[in-house]
Amino acid sequence: MNDDELKKFREQHKKNYKNALLDNIKNNTDVLVDQDITSLLKKPPLDSMDMIKSKYLDLAKKNKIVLNTEILTSMVDEYHEFMLTCCDSIKKYRCKELCSKVENKELKKDNETIKLLKKDFNTINKEIRKIIKDKLSSGYEDILMKNTNKIFSDDVSDIVKTKIVDSISTYVKGAYQKQLFDSFEMKILVKDTTLINSCNEQNERYIFTLNNSRLLNDIK
Repeated sequence: MNDDELKKFREQHKKNYKNALLDNIKNNTDVLVDQDITSLLKKPPLDSMDMIKSKYLDLAKKNKIVLNTEILTSMVDEYHEFMLTCCDSIKKYRCKELCSKVENKELKKDNETIKLLKKDFNTINKEIRKIIKDKLSSGYEDILMKNTNKIFSDDVSDIVKTKIVDSISTYVKGAYQKQLFDSFEMKILVKDTTLINSCNEQNERYIFTLNNSRLLNDIK
């Protein structure tokens, strides 16, 4: 094998290595968004598990009024569907940012690898939180608050309506948002760590093959 052929094989090995890292990033991001983040934002399988709907019903009970549950259900369902619309942008953003770290890295030396570090995820995760928080705020204003008056019967006083609206606002912006982001932090920490470890394993395979392959080293 001449030097040009050997160089060609080693470049192909490098390309395969980068493609494997990109696949790891894509698959990890798909699971994070399609399973983990989606599970936090979508409509729960049981009505009793829907914290926002339960909060409305609990406040109605405390104030001794009956809400229009059909409109309430429709409103909360719309809110969940709206929240899910941020998932595509999260997936594209995370995948683009992490993949660029692989694609833009030039492996000039033998045994040089591409590592993803915890610090690489800090800015990415901060932006993902912002995307979710902005969507949360928009959903609250454009869906929940816009439609809340429709769930009250005509005999409900303005004082009670205002009391419930204020309580919902405090809950969504406080306890609900905190619980949402606490769960998000746990899920994204697991996925970030999983991705870092899987990339490290890919690095080890790349180096081992690079150093021990008969083909890549022209060993007779």
